Amino acid sequence: MAGPTTKNDIETLRSEVARLAKIINAQSAQAYSDMRDRVSNAADAATPAARRAANVAKAEGSAITQTAREHPTAAGSVLLVAAAVGFVVGYVLGATSQTEPSRHGYR
Repeated sequence: MAGPTTKNDIETLRSEVARLAKIINAQSAQAYSDMRDRVSNAADAATPAARRAANVAKAEGSAITQTAREHPTAAGSVLLVAAAVGFVVGYVLGATSQTEPSRHGYR
C-alpha cells in the first residue's frame, strides 16, 4: 500500500510535469512566432530582387529575339555551332562510358 509520502511525491511530480509542459508550450509558441517573422522578412526582402531578375531576363530575352530577327544567318550559325558542340560532347561522353569496364565484370 502506498503511504502518504508516496502520494505526496506523486502529486509533486504531477505538478512539476504540468509546470514543465506549460514552459515548453510557451517556448515553442515563441519559437514558432520568431520563425514565422524571420520567414516573412526573408520573403519580403527577396521579392524585389526576384522582380528585378525577372525584368532583366525579360529584357535580355527581348534583346536576343530582336538580334535574331535582325541577323537570321548569324542566329542560325550560332544554333548550328551549339548543336555541333552538344553532339561532340555527347559522343565523347558516350564513348568514354563504353570503354570503362563494368562493375560486374561483363558488358
